[in-house]
Amino acid sequence: MELQKRQDQGLPQRKGQKRKLEEEIKDEQPGISPSPVASSDARRAILSEVAVQVSILDSAFSWQEADRAAAKRATHVLADLAKNGGTHFSLFLFPCFNEVVNVIVEGGAVPALVKHLQSPPITEVDGSVRPFEHEVEKGSAFALGLLAVKPEHQQLIVDHGALPHLVDLLKRHTEGTTRAVTSVVRRAADAITNLAHENSNIKTLVRREGGIPPLVELLEFADTKVQRAAAGALRTLAFKNDENKNQIVECSALPTLILMLRSEDAAIHYEAVGVIGNLVHSSPNIKKEVLAAGAIQPVIGLLSSCCSESQREAALLLGQFAATDSDCKVHIVQRGAVGPLIEMLQSSDVQLREMSAFALGRVAQDPHNQAGIAHNGGLIPLLKLLDSKNGSLQHNAAFALYGLADNEDNVSDFIRVGGVQKLQDGEFIVQATKDCVAKTLKRLEEKIQGRVLKHLLYIMRVAEKIVQRRVALALAHLCAPDDQRLIFVDNGGLELLLGLLGSANMKQQLDGAIALYKLANKAMTLSPVDAAPPSPTPQVYLGEQYVNNATLSDVTFLVEGRRFYAHRICLLASSDAFRAMFDGGYREKDARDIEIPNIRWEVFELMMRFIYTGSVNVALDVAQDLLRAADQYLLEALKRLCEYTIAQDISLDNVASMYELSESFHAFSLRHTCILFILEHFDKLSAKPRYVYLVNHIVIMSLFMFTSSFLVMYACYVRRNSLSDDFVIRGGFFAMDSSATSPKYERRPFSIKLWPPSDNTRQMLVARVAGNLSSQSIFAQKYGTLGKEEAEENAKRIEAVAFKAASQQYDNEPDGDGGSAVQLYAKECSKLILDVLKRGPVPKEDMEDLPSEEGDPGPKDSVEVITPPPETFFDISKGSRSFIEAEETEEILKPLKKPGNSYSKICFSNRSFSLEAARVAAPVLESIKDQLKEVDLSDFIAGRPEDEALEVMTVFSTALEGSILRSLNLSDNALGEKGVRAFEALLKSQSCLEELYLMNNGISEEAARAVCELIPSTETLKVLRFHNNMTGDEGALAIAQVLKRCPLLEDFQCSSTRVGAEGGAALAEALESCTKLKTLDLRDNMFGTEAAVALAKAIPKFPSLSEIYLCYLNLEDEGATVIADALKDSAPSLEVFDMMGNDITIEAVPSIAACIASKQNLKKLNLDENELKDEGAVQIAKALETGHSQLKRVDVNTNAIGRAGARVFAKVVLQKPEFELLNINANFISDEGIDELKEAFEKCPEKLGPLDENDPDGVGDAEESDEEDAGDDDRELDSKLKHLEVNEEDE
Repeated sequence: MELQKRQDQGLPQRKGQKRKLEEEIKDEQPGISPSPVASSDARRAILSEVAVQVSILDSAFSWQEADRAAAKRATHVLADLAKNGGTHFSLFLFPCFNEVVNVIVEGGAVPALVKHLQSPPITEVDGSVRPFEHEVEKGSAFALGLLAVKPEHQQLIVDHGALPHLVDLLKRHTEGTTRAVTSVVRRAADAITNLAHENSNIKTLVRREGGIPPLVELLEFADTKVQRAAAGALRTLAFKNDENKNQIVECSALPTLILMLRSEDAAIHYEAVGVIGNLVHSSPNIKKEVLAAGAIQPVIGLLSSCCSESQREAALLLGQFAATDSDCKVHIVQRGAVGPLIEMLQSSDVQLREMSAFALGRVAQDPHNQAGIAHNGGLIPLLKLLDSKNGSLQHNAAFALYGLADNEDNVSDFIRVGGVQKLQDGEFIVQATKDCVAKTLKRLEEKIQGRVLKHLLYIMRVAEKIVQRRVALALAHLCAPDDQRLIFVDNGGLELLLGLLGSANMKQQLDGAIALYKLANKAMTLSPVDAAPPSPTPQVYLGEQYVNNATLSDVTFLVEGRRFYAHRICLLASSDAFRAMFDGGYREKDARDIEIPNIRWEVFELMMRFIYTGSVNVALDVAQDLLRAADQYLLEALKRLCEYTIAQDISLDNVASMYELSESFHAFSLRHTCILFILEHFDKLSAKPRYVYLVNHIVIMSLFMFTSSFLVMYACYVRRNSLSDDFVIRGGFFAMDSSATSPKYERRPFSIKLWPPSDNTRQMLVARVAGNLSSQSIFAQKYGTLGKEEAEENAKRIEAVAFKAASQQYDNEPDGDGGSAVQLYAKECSKLILDVLKRGPVPKEDMEDLPSEEGDPGPKDSVEVITPPPETFFDISKGSRSFIEAEETEEILKPLKKPGNSYSKICFSNRSFSLEAARVAAPVLESIKDQLKEVDLSDFIAGRPEDEALEVMTVFSTALEGSILRSLNLSDNALGEKGVRAFEALLKSQSCLEELYLMNNGISEEAARAVCELIPSTETLKVLRFHNNMTGDEGALAIAQVLKRCPLLEDFQCSSTRVGAEGGAALAEALESCTKLKTLDLRDNMFGTEAAVALAKAIPKFPSLSEIYLCYLNLEDEGATVIADALKDSAPSLEVFDMMGNDITIEAVPSIAACIASKQNLKKLNLDENELKDEGAVQIAKALETGHSQLKRVDVNTNAIGRAGARVFAKVVLQKPEFELLNINANFISDEGIDELKEAFEKCPEKLGPLDENDPDGVGDAEESDEEDAGDDDRELDSKLKHLEVNEEDE
């Protein structure tokens, strides 16, 4: 890829202080629009101030101390106006700070400032004293640098002669290293940087004025800020200016710059690598010098810098180093760049990912590096980058993958991880990326031979099922026609593809359909010249002149009342139907006139014309009628011509009827075409609501047929290409005829056995039937669906009944090839599916008995619906946490491998799986995933390195992809964004999920967005637990989007997630759509009053709310009041009310008490760690006095409650029949009050919580300490309460 402009790709735009402040003020005051009057007043005020300062500068150009002091102040005032004008003149009234700079320039500040870039002339009066030496010049340089951020002012400043003076200021570094010298040199370098920014003319002028040599010398200045400023100026001067580049190099800047690369100061090495990058860009000779000076290793070192900008620049520079120099590519890899670059591919910084992909792409063009990059884990991150919406990032990743595909050792890994599917399915933004991806696929295709193919076949036999399928899918697209038999017949590739077609997962179905379509197209394409089966007798054509010619005619057909003259000898030779008619015992044998009652004249004439000539033009309007006639009279060659014509008219709207037509008239070629059409347009047909059932129906009927039909087509291909003739096709499998190995073997046609089907084919059909019974369709909309377990049981019964009927048919077939049995098998399945759907779910005791294997009598075509077995829980979480390896996993999971097990819930928590253990578990999980309802994978990667943990999660996710889960628990795993995305396959495949647990997962803002993205279907979600994460406000906004799609949500927990007011308000607003909510837990966040108001607005939308947890939300009195008021008139069934730790005082108590009084179903009340005091405690207790018969627990610890409040609480709660516990510890209850409490609870001491932290003295110091008044945040709440004044009064 052509390297784009460096400032766009590798470097953020340089911003002066003024520009940054301008952006900040816009962010802080987005809604402020200046009024014309205010702007005009402010402008006049600034112009007046500028005029004053310019006047001072013009008149104070001397060494007199007063003049120097005045000039210094004037430069500072002008600089402050340019930088912070709003501080003095309310300049936020201007549309932007650029207006301030314009006014300063308009006021004539530039020439005055330029004048003071030089020292005043020395006079005899001045003597040797130099007051404010360097400081006035520094102030002028600083102010001019700020004004230079606007391009239109750059040339003005230069035209007034600023450059020579600025260069002279740079040279003052020779006068010492005092603070004043350091400052003036640094400000001069900064001013040159701003003046030359994106201005090629000024860059040249700086060189001509001699500015480059002193800047290079300043790279070695003692002060690091000066070094950085000099490097920044050289960086700007070097960009796209070859003369400047050459002079910088000639001044021996490279050795110093390379030393700066090793600096521990991030700002230093960032500027240094930027300078080198600009020097190298489009300058091959300088690049050689840079490499010769030893830049590679320190640049590689910067890949691990803590500064992301330095990392980005280093990656970009390495890519430039490797662009044309092959040796350099190798050296970069040998010196350790690959690991850090691959790590950068996974950064959250888009530019870091882009630059690392750019560097790897250049390095990967060398054959010696390609295998190493893949071996070090670069393949998967590069493939993931193809999903980016950034066109440049996509292209860099695609170019790197193109390089990796050139190495044979990478091809297997490419296919194993799903790289081919990624390339095929990707949505690429720019054409160049599309072309690159096409070339990569072509390159991979060229490698599929020899040892690469052998390795892939080995993988396809022994690897995990998901990997086997990936290999089969890739080879279907990439393999050569000559290798199809080896791959898809001898090594089982075809069964893998058919397994995908029979999957319940739509994506897998689509992948399988596309692959089968591609493969079948390679094997055979329907054409009008395809050979039909040979006639049993040699064909004789009398010719066109004898069609309906009475000459020598010996038989006449009556068609629609008209005579058609024919000749028996021609008819006898044309088909077995006419042979049977004239040579058998039929009455037509000796008849002179034979009536044809069911064929139109024009159709019959066309059929006879074909019999007499061997060819005919078949028009579309008669093709179906002609096909019917050809099938009736067994004219296979004519059927083939009709099928070809009909096939040209297949569309999305008529494919179903075309398929039925092919079934009705045994039109195998037409049926093949329909199947291919369905495969080709699988996604479109499945998306049509009225076609959902029809597509599934056709796939069911064709699943077995496709196995055999494809093999027939493949066999035809094999014969045409003289690969071999020695096939026997039985039940969906190719097999070599054993006689083919005999020395006496003679070539003979392959034979076809369509019945019985293989066990694998029968299993796939069962899966497809179960899917039809349990998924939505037009019939399901009318009759309803079955549960998953019930559907599976019925599917097994349906297949068994259909298989038995078809086997009986097969035994009675005269030809014995199984064709009729296959048709009956498919039709019986379809009919029984509809019967079961119409009947709907039925209890086992009401079901009629199914005919047994021995043939016991039972209702015809009935299917028993079995009540599903009780759910079984498989749990390995017991005991202490431990690591688990492959061998132990094999042993532990044996129960899951037993045929017919009924495990529907698994818990793998508290066991840390290694990658090898995960790979052992994956096929086991995949084998039972269709029966699983609940999966608990919490805390299953503890202690594993990040890379291994991510791979483990990916393996489990892939294995469980497509399962239909009710509950999924991924808690207590350090997920982060990478971890969430590792579960992408599993999360995206869930459409019926009711419970999702993501607690203690370290989910950040980015991870929360990933959760929102990867859970596409939440319509059935009832429980969402999101506790103890690092979500923050931005993450909460993402979770809010999930909530808006959860209309059935009943239980939501988002506690301890660092959510503030903005995020809390967003969550509250989103919750308004969750009208089924029963439990709401928002504990331990920083909502504050703003979010409380939003939550109060949402609460009336939850009529079924029974539990609400709002502790530690920083509600204070205002927030607590609005929430209590909202609850008072809603949530009549509230059972749990928790407002612990919200700094609630007596001010909010009336509203809370009124709310509590209205909640007669309340079971638990928690008001711990507030400031109720006695007055508030009495009001709360009185609110509980009437009713509340179900109350079980009250918590009012740490509330500065005294003896009076404690007595009232004790009196009230002891009257409740269901009451279990009163917690009233850490209060100010006197010793007498403690005794009273114990006496009151004497008969039920278990109902009174501990009182060991109570302060019997009531109050410590009379007043709060000065430290508390100062707001000591480290003070515990109970320590604060010790200083509160509490009056204990008896009632």
